[in-house]
Amino acid sequence: MYEPLIADLAAHPRVVETRHHMHHSVSKHDHMMRVVRYSYRLARIFRADRRTCVRAAILHDLDSRLGTLSTHGAIAAEVAATLGEPHEVSAAIISHMYPIGPKPTTREGWVLVVADKIASLTDMTTFVSGLFTGQSLRERQRLCQTDPFYAGKRRRRMRRLWQNVT
Repeated sequence: MYEPLIADLAAHPRVVETRHHMHHSVSKHDHMMRVVRYSYRLARIFRADRRTCVRAAILHDLDSRLGTLSTHGAIAAEVAATLGEPHEVSAAIISHMYPIGPKPTTREGWVLVVADKIASLTDMTTFVSGLFTGQSLRERQRLCQTDPFYAGKRRRRMRRLWQNVT
């Protein structure tokens, strides 16, 4: 299936570390792998290049926190280029936030837009259903502790609280 097309990227440290990052209250890695699976399936329907679609999918949200909703696609596209990905992969990534970001110019870009939206809905559905079992809150708490972005915020918040107490 899609695994051989992304094996090198799936093992890359930048991708592996996303297992500890939060995205839509779920693991960013889980989100990106959902997008990979949906992209693989949608590529055939859109008559797009499967390899380009799945490679763009696994990289589309790297460093997403460094930008805004409309600009983080450009940041992830730059990351893909620095990892040696071809222009086609970056072109698909840059527009994955359409209609908030730029309009896709390729079939592969449209595949990534649709796959990302479906995966985001799945992320939210997974989170809401996990609220009934407590799994979602445990996972969110784990990610808040392991995600450098949130761990840093928590330390700063605790420092401010401590300063107010003393």
